[in-house]
Order: sequence, then C-alpha cells, then structure tokens
Amino acid sequence: MSSEQESRVVDVTREALDVDAAAALLQQVAAGASIRESDDAFSLRQRIVGDERLQVTRFQTTGFLHSHIDIRGYVGVARLDDGGLRAESNGSRVDVDAPFLLGPGSAETWSSAVNAEVVGIGLSALGAFTGMDLGSHGRFPHSCALTPDLQRHWESTITHVGRIFDDAALLHNDLIRQAAVDAVFAATISTFGIDADAERAAVGSRAVHRATAFIDDNLGDPLSVADIAAAAKLSVRGLQSAFQRTLGVTPATYVRAQRLQAVRRDLVRSDADATTVAEVARRWGFVHLPRFAQHYRVEFGEQPHATLRR
Repeated sequence: MSSEQESRVVDVTREALDVDAAAALLQQVAAGASIRESDDAFSLRQRIVGDERLQVTRFQTTGFLHSHIDIRGYVGVARLDDGGLRAESNGSRVDVDAPFLLGPGSAETWSSAVNAEVVGIGLSALGAFTGMDLGSHGRFPHSCALTPDLQRHWESTITHVGRIFDDAALLHNDLIRQAAVDAVFAATISTFGIDADAERAAVGSRAVHRATAFIDDNLGDPLSVADIAAAAKLSVRGLQSAFQRTLGVTPATYVRAQRLQAVRRDLVRSDADATTVAEVARRWGFVHLPRFAQHYRVEFGEQPHATLRR
C-alpha cells in the first residue's frame, strides 16, 4: 500500500480563550507559530481537516491578534472571508483581498475579528506530485494568483474540496480524498506559478534513477506505472512528469524500449532452429505479436525474425 493510501485523516475542532491556549492551537497548524501581541477580547476557534498531504484550517477570532510564523516544509494559501487583516510574507506586504500564498520563510499577520481559511500543503507531498524538489529548490515568486481566471479556478477547487472534507464519508474515502488533494495541488501550482530551479533541482533525476533501477531489476515481471512510482517515491503524476522532464519519454515507453532491447539480446544469442520469435517476445511481456513486430522494426530497423536468423 502506498504512503498516499495510508494518509492519516485529521478532523479536529478546538477553541482557545487565552493567549497561551491560542498559541498552542496555532502551533498545531504551524510548528513555528507564535503570538506577539493580543488584546483581552481575543479568542480563537479553529478547525483542522484533511490528511498528512494537505490540511484546511478554518479560523474564527474575536479581538486583536499579532502573530509570527516560521514556515518550513510547507506552503499555505490563505483567504479572508471577513474581518480586518494585514499580512506580510518574507517582509513584503501581501494583498489580502484575494487568496494569497505564504511561501517558505517567515510570515506576520495582524488580525481583528476574522473568519479566514488557510490551506496548508506539505512540500514533500507537493514535490512527489510534481516530480520536483520543492523543499530544497522550490520557487514561489508570486503571492497572488497569476490571472483572475486562475484565481477563480483555485477558489472553485477549494470550495469543492471543502464540501468533500465536510462530508465524513467522503473525507474518509481514500480515493475521493486523494483525488481532491491532487486537484488542490494542481490548482495551486498553476495559480501561483510554483516551480523549481531546473539547474539545481536533483530530485527528478534521483527519482528517475530509482525508477529505472527498479525497472531494470524487474524487467521480466509485470510492471505497472503505480509500482514504478512507488519505487521512485513519487506519485504517478509526479513520475510521469519526472520522466518527461529528464528522459523525454513516458515510463511506459521506457519500459517497452528496455524490453525490446532484452528481446534483441536474446534473439542475437539464440539458435534459430531451437527458438522462435514468439517465445522470446512473450518471455519479455509482449503478447500482441504484430504490434511487437511493429515496435521492434521502428526501434531497430529490421524485423525480429531477421535478427534471429542472422
């Protein structure tokens, strides 16, 4: 079972009526959170729902709160429903009238009686989804959506996912929840222009190396893309992206090419009087012989029986 399937579901609501209790609640969302200032009227109600890849936190506060957050290992996308809010990300003020990204580093918020929502996304999970090393080499250049259309798409995606997370049966359905999380990942990457430094990011090549080593070790066995992704420690989508970016082919195309090479080696070494092309092809997983012959000719410029008789 993959790590995605084993994700632990979280759905917890807590309330704090004093600063110390509120700080403890905020640290459940962000380990590096601290309260710098508040007034006597302050209170916090907080609901966290999601899993280990993505958590949606809904905040309701009264009174004034000034908080600081050290953001490490994740990114947050926040949107304000109502109330007063000012926010800075890594020293730069962000526009709180639209969903805004809090990238790795530090954030400061000043709030007064707010209803707000923060989508927290683990960078390791997002990296597995994309096939990029976003933890070490991620680039988060935009705090706001790149276009109004992308902003609307992101908000509609979050609204849809929120309905799923609010339904206990859907939240605990692994396939539905994981598909919802993947939709948020895709929307967030495109909406805020998240990518990685291609010259420095090495996770893609390392993951592809793990994948190709697994393929080579198991070339004669049935291989699914999900099996290869698990060996590479990527999601299926992340694997596809990493292969295209690193090798310029899909994982399935790579497997077929390696099996064709194995067939050719066996044909060259075999006795034409004792072996048939069909036997060798089936040994390496090719069942549809006419299609196999077409791929073989494209790859090597000759028919497989010509190789066997050489």
